[in-house]
Amino acid sequence: MGRPADLDLFAAYHLGLGPDRAYRFRNLAECARLFRTEPAMLQAWLVEARIDADTVKSIPYNLTRWHVEAQFAPVAEVPALIAQAWRGYQDALRGARGGFHHDVNYDDIWGDGGPKRGSP
Repeated sequence: MGRPADLDLFAAYHLGLGPDRAYRFRNLAECARLFRTEPAMLQAWLVEARIDADTVKSIPYNLTRWHVEAQFAPVAEVPALIAQAWRGYQDALRGARGGFHHDVNYDDIWGDGGPKRGSP
């Protein structure tokens, strides 16, 4: 298997959504196995695509929100969710001016102060 598309790397590593589009938590080693490569090569691909952990933390984008959304999304909605998360990430990446470190407020990962998915 050759190098996957940036979108597929993003979906699998950051959203937990592999080719079957079902959610499964994946760390670096598990994603490397998914793409039939070594963890060091996967890390190099993530850096090349600008979706590595250091880059993700350096832009104002709430990727944690999308990771949570991916866990509960019906399979039929997954392609749209991936596309929306990817577009938002790319927009944030283009707009980043450096020096930013994103800390997630785990009490309000949606950033809207509203009720969370699945809450009463």
